[in-house]
Formats: sequence, structure tokens, C-alpha cells
Amino acid sequence: MPFVASAEALNARLTRVPFDEPLTHEGLYRVPLFGSPAMRLVLLEFPAGFRTIPHRHPNAHEWFLVVGGSGQFMIGDGAPTPVGPGDLLLAQIDEVHAIEAGPAGLRFLAGVGPNEDRRDEEINVAPLGDGRP
Repeated sequence: MPFVASAEALNARLTRVPFDEPLTHEGLYRVPLFGSPAMRLVLLEFPAGFRTIPHRHPNAHEWFLVVGGSGQFMIGDGAPTPVGPGDLLLAQIDEVHAIEAGPAGLRFLAGVGPNEDRRDEEINVAPLGDGRP
């Protein structure tokens, strides 16, 4: 997830995040909610079947809170984990992870810390635990 500059984020004291509601956007949707040197927080919606490329953050943790839809997360060398609203996941520093949206799409919050303005993502060419690239 790319760097979030303070100027591009909402940085509001209160932001309403749709929870367990139907997805409302076509294609990929991204809203930077918070950006500081310590962390960035983004609301994301993925359309049905969308998959990220396995990747890692060599200098940052990344957490995910599913707030709508369904999907599966592949973290480390474990099997894919089915997820739905209320599920909280963590990818440790340098841990390979990938996300796949379910048939109705997937809405989630993703937080990364620290939020540094440098390349902090590395693509992983080796397959995850389920054998898929």
C-alpha cells in the first residue's frame, strides 16, 4: 500500500466507515483516512475476485480489519484464511501476504506503520502456502 501524505488523507477526528453494508463502488476504491510518520490508514474496496500480488513490507507491520463483503487472506506460509466483517489480521514486518476478494467483493481498513515516503513494498515471486503465485 503506497505512502499516504498528510495532505492527501482525511485526518478527521471522526470518520464514518461503512460496516457490513453492500459494496457501493465499481472496481478498486481507495480512500486515505489517516497519514502521519507513524502510520497510514486506508479504506479499500476490491471487486469480486480481485487478487493482490503476494508482497511484503520489509520495514513495516500491516494490519487489516474487514468491514464488508468476504474474501481470503494469505499471510506467511499458512493456508488461505476465509474472512468476513469483524475479522482482524496482521502481517508482521517482512511477512509475505496477499488478499483475494470473495464473490460480493471485499471492503477493509488497512494500516501500515511506519508510514515512510520510500519504497516499502517488495513483490514476492514465490507462491504462498496454497501453491498459488
